[in-house]
Amino acid sequence: MNNNYRTQTIETLKKIFRDKSYSNIVINNDMKNVEHSFLSLYRKSVLGVIENLIYIDWIINEVSVTKTKKMEIDVLTLLRLAVYQIFFLDKSHENIVVNESVQYIKDKGNVRGSKFVNAILRNILRSKDALTAKINELPEVEYLSVKYSYPRELVVKWKKQFGSDVENVLIANNTEAPLEIRVNTLKIQRDELIKLLEEKGMRVYKCKYADKGLVIENPFEIDKIKEYKDGFFSIQSESSMLSGQILNPKENSLVIDMCAAPGGKTLNAAEIMNNTGKIISRDIYPGKLRLIENELKRLGIQNVKVEEYDATKLDESLIEKADYVIADVPCTGLGIIRRKPEIKYSKTDKELNDIREIQYKILENASKYIKASGELVYSTCTTNPEENFELINRFLKNNKGYTLTDISENIHGNFASAKNGYVEIYPHLHGMDGFFIAKIKKI
Repeated sequence: MNNNYRTQTIETLKKIFRDKSYSNIVINNDMKNVEHSFLSLYRKSVLGVIENLIYIDWIINEVSVTKTKKMEIDVLTLLRLAVYQIFFLDKSHENIVVNESVQYIKDKGNVRGSKFVNAILRNILRSKDALTAKINELPEVEYLSVKYSYPRELVVKWKKQFGSDVENVLIANNTEAPLEIRVNTLKIQRDELIKLLEEKGMRVYKCKYADKGLVIENPFEIDKIKEYKDGFFSIQSESSMLSGQILNPKENSLVIDMCAAPGGKTLNAAEIMNNTGKIISRDIYPGKLRLIENELKRLGIQNVKVEEYDATKLDESLIEKADYVIADVPCTGLGIIRRKPEIKYSKTDKELNDIREIQYKILENASKYIKASGELVYSTCTTNPEENFELINRFLKNNKGYTLTDISENIHGNFASAKNGYVEIYPHLHGMDGFFIAKIKKI
């Protein structure tokens, strides 16, 4: 292995743990410091440690008198990486992992720390099978929590929600999400793009549910290829594409996208509308709005106006003006753990209550912007019923004159609830990011 790669992996992990940053952002920023041949291992190791954090810390705490909570950050992060590599990567490198780890701490001038690391890792290697057996004997909730690295509270919550399916839910949320792209139909058709990508040696197939979606099985620096620079496609998850497909805005409409960044739903709507009409694309973060503006240029989209605006504040000037509204609200993100594994450790009940009130306020404002017989799509990337169907129900009880509307025409496949105006998407059932999408019509 390569110690430069180990150094960068540890530095990246420290940033993610210390600053509570999203892993994908830190990885994208730090990968320039890693040799090309180690990039895949670097990414896999960073995400692997985060994904298996509870398991890894349990192993360390079983063999160490000094517990993880008391360890200095350099030593703890190094041990976490080494334990990940010993338990989840190729077995033949175990001794190399130990030697490199000890050397790393020595090079930092921490001789006492290097002896401690050596003792812990040698002890783990000796008792590896016994430790694995001990996990398998834990009581059910603790076993699921340690084995798949989910906080106890989340396991208990999901056990109530999913019943005997809970282990499949945990497994599915720990798998790597595929790379999905949305074809820009203003410039090219799906079959043509498949051909161009296959000529480049990519393995490409059509998404199961999204009409404009493709899955790329062996992606590599996809944003560097000519077809990307020419605006033939955007990177967007299949679940997220389905929001636009379910909205299905007609040409020459006025659309308001209330929480638009990073822009996928705005751009998809613009493509569906064939560059006609007008989309007001709003978000609270100026930096993210600049990303949308860059994408508009790349994709050749001219019918979008980007504005900084807080979706929780009602804009009187837009009341009953819109044909369609997109309310893709902030949420707990429990549907996208496959892409951002740190999400599973971070949400508290207080945060959930705060976020639900923000979601409800945005939905109320969205409902005021649509004209008679106008439609709005409410969506989240979470599998939490309180942020999804329960919130929609509360809104419909409090607001007469609105109804869920049949979306079965807009989505293929076995979604029984589509007739009732909403879909619940789960990684363990559909192989997509967890999402909730509902379509409400003003009567």
